[in-house]
Amino acid sequence: MSLKVLFNLNTSLYIRRQNILSSRYFASKTEKDVIVSDEKSIYESAEETPIYDSEQQEKNDELEKKRNKSRLNPNHRNILFGRRPYNESIEWFHNTVKYKKRMLGRYGMKAVEVPVGFAWPTPEEVEDMKEYERVAYPYSIQEEWNRIEEKNRKEAEAIRAREADISQKMAKLDKWINDLNTRLAKKEADMLEAKKNKERLIEEVRDQLGYGVSVNDEKFKAVMAEKEKEQKKKLKMAKKKLKEEKILAKMNKVPENGENQTTVSLNEPIK
Repeated sequence: MSLKVLFNLNTSLYIRRQNILSSRYFASKTEKDVIVSDEKSIYESAEETPIYDSEQQEKNDELEKKRNKSRLNPNHRNILFGRRPYNESIEWFHNTVKYKKRMLGRYGMKAVEVPVGFAWPTPEEVEDMKEYERVAYPYSIQEEWNRIEEKNRKEAEAIRAREADISQKMAKLDKWINDLNTRLAKKEADMLEAKKNKERLIEEVRDQLGYGVSVNDEKFKAVMAEKEKEQKKKLKMAKKKLKEEKILAKMNKVPENGENQTTVSLNEPIK
């Protein structure tokens, strides 16, 4: 028999003997002893508190730092996880009541180190708020409601007046369009008449100088200017004569009541 076989046989016998001894030892314990030992182990485990040395704490901090892959600033990281940005006061306004109220409203009571009673207004602040409301809102609810109703009524009246004015103007729209068309037609007729008049003057000048003369000739232009001057003079005389006739007709007109006959001078403009 080889050494290897002997070694394996001795090892198996040793393991079998240890199993038998352990089974007899645990079997000799009573059920009560087992329960007591279990409760004792539970209490001991509950009362145990893990104690870390400084090196282990530093390792944990370093590990937590390596886990942070966001590259955010500490204050931004705190905001990301719903915590107040700064654990200690950095700026002067971090110690103000207004800032602490903001932190309290956003992150809860754990975000402030002082009792939350600081958020309540002081008696002086209450009086200031009452004074502000008295000045800013001097009217009662009923008075303010009446003012709103009066304002709405005036706005409604203004809208109705505006709509009525638009309706009246729309009714006159056809008349205005006709008047505009009449003025445009008159202006077009005057332009056509002026064109015909100029053509007539050109024909008269050509009859006088000959048809071979160009309209750009200086002699032609001089005679044309003289003809236009004579025509303007005739028109002026005709207007003056018409004006005198209107004045005479107005002077000869007798009022219906027969009193205060109107006297009109020759220099009075005709409307």
